[in-house]
Amino acid sequence: AFGMVLLAWITGFGVGLVFLVLKPWAPSFVSILMMIYQRANMIASGKMFLANTLPSFMLAMFDWNPLFHCIDQSRGYVFINYNPHFSSWQYAAWVALVLIVIGLMGEFYTRRHVSLSWNARR
Repeated sequence: AFGMVLLAWITGFGVGLVFLVLKPWAPSFVSILMMIYQRANMIASGKMFLANTLPSFMLAMFDWNPLFHCIDQSRGYVFINYNPHFSSWQYAAWVALVLIVIGLMGEFYTRRHVSLSWNARR
C-alpha cells in the first residue's frame, strides 16, 4: 500500500515538473491550467468511488487519472475482500515515467533558452 503512495507521489512530481517547465514560457496560462488540473484531480481521483462499482460510462471519466489507479490499487492491498479489476499500477508508473522524461527534457531546453529579463517588472 505504501508503494502506491510513493507511486502517486512520483506521478505528482512528474506533473509538477512539467508545469514548472512550462511556467517561464506562459506564466498566466500555466497558472490557470494548474488550477484546472488541481480541481479536476480532486474530482477525478476516485477517493469517493469504488472502481469496481462504477458503470462503464462513469469509469471512462476517471480512467485517465493515474491517482485514480493508485488509490484503487491501494484499496486492493489494504482491504482483504476488495480486488481491483479496472485499474492497474502499471498505468500510473508509465505515466509517471513519461512525465518525468518530458519534464527533464523540457528543463534542459528551458535552462538553455529562458531569459532572466522575462521575469523583470517595469
